Amino acid sequence: MKWWKKALIASLVWLVLIIGAGILHTELILHDELTPAQAEAVMERYGNAGGFGFVAIWIVLFLRRKPPTS
Repeated sequence: MKWWKKALIASLVWLVLIIGAGILHTELILHDELTPAQAEAVMERYGNAGGFGFVAIWIVLFLRRKPPTS
C-alpha cells in the first residue's frame, strides 16, 4: 500500500477518535458543568490535538516511505 494511503487512513481514524472523544467529554461527561465558553475552549483543545496529530501522522509516514526503485 502506498504511504499516502496509509497516512490518509490513519489520519481519518485519528480525527474520528479525537472528535468522538471531544464530543463525549463535553456533551456527555461534563454536560451540566461547563459554560458555553468553557465548552468552546475544551473543544478548541481537542481541535488542536486533532490538527497536530493529523500533521504528525503525515510527516512520520512521509519520512518512512520507501524510495522509488528504478
